[in-house]
Amino acid sequence: MLADNDMVGLATASVDNISCSSEEVPEDEKGGKVILSRLTLTPMLPPKSAMDKTTTVNAKEGGTGGKLNSIEGQIITGNTNPADDAGKVSTIPSNADQGGSNSGASNIYNEQQKIITNIAKKSRYANFMANTAPEALIRSVSMEEVVKQLTDGNTLWKIRGASKWYHRHYKVDMDNMTLVAQSKKWWTSGGSSGNDGPENAVPLLEITEVRAGWKTDMFNKISDQTEKNKEKGGDKEDEPLLVENRCFSVIHGVGGRDVLDIVASSEEMRDNWVAGLGHLVQSVQALHKDRKYDLFLRTKFEEADKDTNGALSFDEVCKLLKKLNISMDNKNARKLFDAANTDKKTKDLKQVLNEDEFIAFYHALLKHPEIEKLYKTYASEKSELLSTEQLLDFLKKDQGMTELSLDDSSKLIQDFELSTLKEQGYMTKDGFYHMLLSPQFNIYNHKHQETVHMDMNQPLAHYYISSSHNTYLIGNQLAGESSVEGYISAIKSGCKVVELDVWDGDEGNPIIYHGHTLTSKITLEDVLKDAIKPYAFHTSPYPLILSIENHLSLDQQRIMVKLFLDILGDMLATEPVPKDISVLPSPTDLMNKVIIKAKKPAGEEVECDNEEDEECDAIDYIDSDAGDGQVNTKKKSHKPLAPELRQIVNVCTGKKFSSFESSFEEDECVHFPSLRENKAKDLTTNEPEDFIKFTERQIAKIYPLGTRTDSSNLKPYPFWAVGAQVVTLNMQTDDKPNFYNRALYASNGNCGYVLKPDILLRKEPYCPTELSDKYTKILRVTVVSGQHIPNSAKKGDIVDPYVQVKVRGHDLDKQKQRTATVKNNGFNPVWDETLELQVKVPDLSLVYFTVRDESSYAADPVLALCCIPFNSLMQGYRHVHLASRNGESVGPCALFVKISIHEK
Repeated sequence: MLADNDMVGLATASVDNISCSSEEVPEDEKGGKVILSRLTLTPMLPPKSAMDKTTTVNAKEGGTGGKLNSIEGQIITGNTNPADDAGKVSTIPSNADQGGSNSGASNIYNEQQKIITNIAKKSRYANFMANTAPEALIRSVSMEEVVKQLTDGNTLWKIRGASKWYHRHYKVDMDNMTLVAQSKKWWTSGGSSGNDGPENAVPLLEITEVRAGWKTDMFNKISDQTEKNKEKGGDKEDEPLLVENRCFSVIHGVGGRDVLDIVASSEEMRDNWVAGLGHLVQSVQALHKDRKYDLFLRTKFEEADKDTNGALSFDEVCKLLKKLNISMDNKNARKLFDAANTDKKTKDLKQVLNEDEFIAFYHALLKHPEIEKLYKTYASEKSELLSTEQLLDFLKKDQGMTELSLDDSSKLIQDFELSTLKEQGYMTKDGFYHMLLSPQFNIYNHKHQETVHMDMNQPLAHYYISSSHNTYLIGNQLAGESSVEGYISAIKSGCKVVELDVWDGDEGNPIIYHGHTLTSKITLEDVLKDAIKPYAFHTSPYPLILSIENHLSLDQQRIMVKLFLDILGDMLATEPVPKDISVLPSPTDLMNKVIIKAKKPAGEEVECDNEEDEECDAIDYIDSDAGDGQVNTKKKSHKPLAPELRQIVNVCTGKKFSSFESSFEEDECVHFPSLRENKAKDLTTNEPEDFIKFTERQIAKIYPLGTRTDSSNLKPYPFWAVGAQVVTLNMQTDDKPNFYNRALYASNGNCGYVLKPDILLRKEPYCPTELSDKYTKILRVTVVSGQHIPNSAKKGDIVDPYVQVKVRGHDLDKQKQRTATVKNNGFNPVWDETLELQVKVPDLSLVYFTVRDESSYAADPVLALCCIPFNSLMQGYRHVHLASRNGESVGPCALFVKISIHEK
């Protein structure tokens, strides 16, 4: 249920609970007005202990005092990073306070009607975008001027090719927080895609980045042609448009895969759009974390409001409830509808609910009897409140948090209770809901997700390293598009090993593509300038490894080396390793360094690479070089290695793998072999102990078979189980292997490195083929209930959900169990069923939750997922926040479970 002053369990801060600071910066020498030097946004809820992350937008600074020399190359993203002044937060308390709980309510519908009446009157449910956003988003006079410019709009050029320029009037629709566009022929209203493509109505929540300059594939392609036109004295009327200081790009969509390239009429206009739009994106995303539940409902309301008159009749509400997986008889639905209809407005002589009334109606449906029962177990029977002592009792007994003190319990009340009762040291039922839905009570240890908590001072070979296969591809392996965005997306997701397949290009400029295929080509220079240099340490300062597959001639190898040195400069690790090196340096030793992994000539003369390239599959490729699309079978021709490679190859030296025996005798710790999927699988099956021994000292790379032309992926966990550090995946593919990958690397702050368990570093006795019960744990999962389970696209009606719990890791731990099916209820299904699993090697295990829809016609479709490393599981009552396979949050969908872990 919902308290008078807040919605159930969701951290909803008022606009006053945002702390912003801006620093005035003088105009630069070119007269471009500086709009924003620094913006800091810190939502007050969730509490600092759970979410102390501050969003900061920095203009490019030069010299001292933070003066802006140029905005060129500035990157403004929607990510959150800690800031030095994160502690300077306004802590204005909530302005809504009803105090206490609704004791003595015997009739659920009477209680719900009271709730509705109070909620409908609250200004907090006024239109989020129209009222809240401007107050919270505009904090300085200069920014207010820029936001006004963006809301009025400007006529800009949209670029789709060298000769495809389109005049569009772009503006920000503040009511819907959407970037929209207009032409003479059509108008794109907020929330719709218009006639000229979805990029003309881009929700600010979907924008991941605003880039100044030529920093995308499109601009890279046309920039060369523009320069050539200048040399030839091209069209002078058009020439000024495509100068770099007037260009910017809006990156949006799932995984930042969509790009809108724009040219402004002046540098000042471009700078205003980059700073202003970046500011709004940062701000609305920060607020969205706290208001996402209401926004989810408003979106559903708008979908149901077919005639866009801002009201829903009872019949329309019932249809919407069905879409929301709520099965309810008309009699009870009518009671709640009438209670929510405080304005008594009509449409076609029928009573209707406006948007805010519908949200109040929906919140009244929220009833969690299982959480209420838990709350009443510890709360005072007379006052129905939780004291500091009673809350501590719950935390120790049910949550297993035995290390907590009364001070910790008091802090939780201060953080999560929404009424003034917290000043007296009490928590209400609604504060209890709020606490249980917070990140601190997530099933995935929030400290593991939010901080780098592992020891980062061990040798590089002691870590799993997040890795991408054929990073440049954003499609399939035969005819997909090669893109700089592939590198940016992978690195921003936490990748720390990316691949560069380099081939001879025109005019002495090395190119990257999947050789002998129809995949498009990009230049090495563009990748280094636009992806590697600006993003290498986006998620963490730990080293980025560039895995080079070298197909270059001698001359272009030398050009490649020069590009690395000139573009990356001090970022590049160039110091030779000692001849007697016995262990690899640590991630800490290599912080803020880019490492080149490639084959290295032994001497100062040209050497022939006589080793067959282990990463070149002898399969049939479509040969783009043949000119007729014919199919050829090609193997790598052995090209000589330029001695200049010695300048840039050191810590990670490519070397062909022949056997573990020869590696133990001959290899140095810097030798870094690559193993094809099937070869690696044979080794994990037949020689797992040697595999573990090998990867304790050296790094091994596992890559997918070349026959995976659809960019499908191998399962990574069998290779992780024997210590393989670099298991490369096609990250453009939304599949289970990538889901497992995200789960593992989230366990160390998503920094790209996860320390392997002691059993794989031979610090603990372990034999993968002779398992005892030494490490066995009993995992009990009580699946209590669920909420907001999404519909199945295959069935289309209200779902019949059930929950599967799987374990993946060591082969002997592969298992799954499931609950019974709850019929016709995706809104708040209750299972209250306990599943028990024995896990022999928990250090290597992933626990995988799947919600499925039982179907008698076909395979049961997957509705939502969650995956957690066993060692990141939190015990006690927890919420499992579910996502789609691509890792996107599925609205407010969650499971409520109780976790217990015991020795066998």
